[in-house]
Amino acid sequence: MRIDPNSFNPILGYKLDPGEPGLAHSAPASMSIMRVLNQELSNYLAFKKEAMKKGGFIIGGGIFLDLRRRGGFLAAVAGKTKVWMYIPGKRVKTGKNDGNQETDSDVKTQLKDKINELRMKMDSTTDPAEKEKLQREIDMLELALNSFKASLMLPQFLIGSLLDTLA
Repeated sequence: MRIDPNSFNPILGYKLDPGEPGLAHSAPASMSIMRVLNQELSNYLAFKKEAMKKGGFIIGGGIFLDLRRRGGFLAAVAGKTKVWMYIPGKRVKTGKNDGNQETDSDVKTQLKDKINELRMKMDSTTDPAEKEKLQREIDMLELALNSFKASLMLPQFLIGSLLDTLA
C-alpha cells in the first residue's frame, strides 16, 4: 500500500480577517499550528502595543486555535485572539455602544453605591453563608475603590482576578 504524500500532509490555505496585519501564507498540515500560532501571537502583541500607547495594559484574554484532523496530522485550521484592556481614566459604558464614556469619579460613585447596596442586603439576611459571600464581594469592591482613591496601578493579574470574580 502506497501513501500519497499530498493527502497525508495537505497544504492548507489561510485568509486574514479584514484589517488584520500580516501575510496570508499557506502551510502544510504538519506546520499549520506553528503558522497560525505565529499569526495570533503577532495579533496579541499588536493589541498589547495599542494598550500601552493608550496608557493601559491587557488584563485578560487568550489565543484560541481551531484544531482539526487534516490528512495524517492534527492541524490548526483557524485562530482567534481575544484581549480585554484596562485603560485608566476612561471607561466605556456597558449596555449601549453609543460612545459615551465614564470618568473615574463616575466609577467611584458606582462602586460606592454597589458597596452600600451590598451592606444593606447583608444586614437584612440571616444566612451565614450568604453573609460571608456578600462580605467577600464588599471587600473586593472596597479594594477596587481604594485603588482608585490612591491612584494605584494594581498588578495586571490582580485586576484580572478581581474582574473574573465579580463577573
